[in-house]
Amino acid sequence: MVYKGIPISPGVAIGKVYLLKRESHQVHRRSILPNEIKNELSRFRKAVEDTRREILAVEDKVKKALSSKKSRIFEGYRLFLEDKMLIEETEGVIKEQRVNAEFAFSMQLNKIISEFKKIKNDYLKERARDISELGSRVMSNLMDKDDKVLWDNIPPSSVLVAYNITPADTTNMKSNNIRAFVTNIGGKTSHTAIVARALEIPAVTGIKDFSDIAESGQNIIVDGGNGIVITDPDEETVTNYKRERKRYLDEQHSLQKLLDLPAVSSDGTVFGVEANIEISEEISTALACGAEGIGLYRSEYMFINSVTIPSEEEQYAQYKTVCEKMLPYSVIIRTIDLGADKLTDTVKMPAEQNPMMGLRSIRLCFKLPQIFKTQIRALLRASSAGNLKIMIPMITNVSELKKVKTIINEIKKELEQEGLAFNANTPVGAMIEVPAAALAADLIAEEADFLSIGTNDLIQYTFAADRMNENVDYLYEAGNPALMRLIKFVIDEAHKKQKSVSMCGEMASDPAFTKILMGLGLDVFSMSAIAIPKIKKIIRTTSVKEAKEFADRFISGACL
Repeated sequence: MVYKGIPISPGVAIGKVYLLKRESHQVHRRSILPNEIKNELSRFRKAVEDTRREILAVEDKVKKALSSKKSRIFEGYRLFLEDKMLIEETEGVIKEQRVNAEFAFSMQLNKIISEFKKIKNDYLKERARDISELGSRVMSNLMDKDDKVLWDNIPPSSVLVAYNITPADTTNMKSNNIRAFVTNIGGKTSHTAIVARALEIPAVTGIKDFSDIAESGQNIIVDGGNGIVITDPDEETVTNYKRERKRYLDEQHSLQKLLDLPAVSSDGTVFGVEANIEISEEISTALACGAEGIGLYRSEYMFINSVTIPSEEEQYAQYKTVCEKMLPYSVIIRTIDLGADKLTDTVKMPAEQNPMMGLRSIRLCFKLPQIFKTQIRALLRASSAGNLKIMIPMITNVSELKKVKTIINEIKKELEQEGLAFNANTPVGAMIEVPAAALAADLIAEEADFLSIGTNDLIQYTFAADRMNENVDYLYEAGNPALMRLIKFVIDEAHKKQKSVSMCGEMASDPAFTKILMGLGLDVFSMSAIAIPKIKKIIRTTSVKEAKEFADRFISGACL
């Protein structure tokens, strides 16, 4: 049987199903006497401290396994265990209501999780799951339940199948020689997914009821790159996937050799390869994959993932952290790109008939100047901590960019008067996502310090085809010569002004377009970190002369 899920960690695994089924914690309210309060508080504090030590041990395990900073995602877990709303209020319930620690903790945990679930955002839903699993860990320690026996009983070379698993579970898989995992729920942004990719464990999630359908000992194939799971495969399918697994491993081995090498064409032209990120935890993965900078930090996710509008200090701390972690490389932070398909309850936006063409990105920022100015203040302050560049999304004409620069200059004067440090020469760039901006690239390049092409929106606007509408998806053509001609015009006009051009849309991470983009003169490729080694390999084995000849044939229509 073939199942399709969400691919969260690439690779191919062939093994036998091991069903991971934990007992749910049955929590009952138990009244306690006044003289028992001290003991319940002590039990609760010990359970939290034991969980904190376990998380530290997991962090240490990840550090040793990866020799990188990928373990930083567990910092949030430790901070959660110090959260006042959780700890102090749990203790308050124990004292005031005179109930057992398990019941008091369960009350507070459910309250926090329910608040997260109210927010219509996939990332926060993942955080709610993480918190739930971490709470379950605290509860196990309160109830003196040990998971070690569970892991010791799993046969080697198994494929773990579960409703959901934690990042800590994922680290246990590596040490217990588990080949892959499949879960009913989860997503690409979950901490479990991040750890799985870091530890190179193939994984697929989002297959509804799979843990109820699969049977222990059943033969199974997991294709983590394509999100495919096959149970009871025939011999021919197994043979094909063994071949695919060998091909994948050989390719990964060859790509590993390129991680520390520059992206230089075979005839000596240097290209930039940078990473697109949404959260600071992804930086370690980006560096491990050979990124030479951050070409797109999507700052709007800080707003999407928050229950309130982030303050200047909160934003400053995040931007500063990213800049410091990436030194000596540069970090391009895009100002908030909200609207259309990226919504948040923290910023109220009007209902529109056609939101893709409406109040979004920089247009929304002009309507909400205080939010925009707060972000610019935070960005400029963070510029003193590293090599930061500010990028403005969805610029349509040069007057918008001039307006942004006026706002930035006003804020520089404010910071100067307040005696706050910032880099007065912080570069300001424009994203080219609108055909009008592409056709005015010479004028925009005159005002901008750099340009970055956002192909996802540029394609839909060029072909008048909503990228979210399956009825017109046949028109959403990244490889259409008309689009390539537009991209070439942008690059040529920017180069005439001695300005660099990067690309941070999906096209930059697609190996099918690397050669063409090299030939069109693109300076920097920015993409999902995991795609960097493959793109770097193509660059290093291709000459610019060959790429230019290919690009010329392509945009003339000769390759159609």
